[in-house]
This record gives sequence, structure tokens and C-alpha cells, in this order.
Amino acid sequence: MQTTGLFMRASPLPFVIFGAAGFFGVPLVAYLGKKLNYSRTEYRIFTDRLEFEEGFFSINEKVVKYRDVKEVTLHKGVFQRFYGLGTIYLATLATGTSPWGSGSGSFNPFNALGFGNVSASGVSVRDVANPDELFDQLRRLVDTQHA
Repeated sequence: MQTTGLFMRASPLPFVIFGAAGFFGVPLVAYLGKKLNYSRTEYRIFTDRLEFEEGFFSINEKVVKYRDVKEVTLHKGVFQRFYGLGTIYLATLATGTSPWGSGSGSFNPFNALGFGNVSASGVSVRDVANPDELFDQLRRLVDTQHA
């Protein structure tokens, strides 16, 4: 048999090696990226605004004033419910209604994997414990700014 470099010409070995690297490498990179991103995520809640900072490789900072918030949405996925977590989305007029598809334009796979949380004007407070309590608190703060 004729060889080319490390592999025999008709060998499936290159496909197996690159397939295994992709099969194990992509989830590993996604997991590590999300873990590093979560380790640097910070939310600060004030009476008139929410300050948000996240990122490991590139850092995003955002301030959302409650007077600009048009909608407060609580989302609890299957795994989030299992662990008692939830995601609260504060949407402003420029962001549409929801980061999950109905009015926000298109689905962003990087956002779904946890890479990035800053949209045009809204912010998602992701995977928080006691989401119902925080949702009520943020909704009241938004309502008092609109009163």
C-alpha cells in the first residue's frame, strides 16, 4: 500500500481522527467558553437601573435604565426548572419582545451557548436562582419608573 505522510492512501483513519476531534472538541470548547464567561458575569441591581458585565476573552458592559424597559420576560427551560433557575429578559423598544425568536429578528446560536448577552438594547439576566422572586422585584422596579 502506498502511504502519504502518516496515513495510508485509502485509510479511513484521517476521517476518524478529525471526526473524533470535532465530536469531542466542539462541546468541550463550548463548555469551557460558557464556564469562563459565567465566571466573569456580574449583575448589579439598583432602584433605577441594572448594570451588567460579562465576558472572559472580550468584556461587555451595559447599563439598562428601568424607564427604558418596555417588557420584562421570565423564561424557565426544562433544565433550568430542574435546577431551580431561570432567565429574565429586560427588553427595550429597540430589542423587540423576546430573545427567543418572537420579534427579536433571528435566533443567535452564540447567545444560546452562552457566548454574549448584549443585544441592541436589552439584557438577559441568565440562570439566576429564585427567578420568580427576582422577576417580581425587577417588574416592580420597572413599574415604579413608569408610574
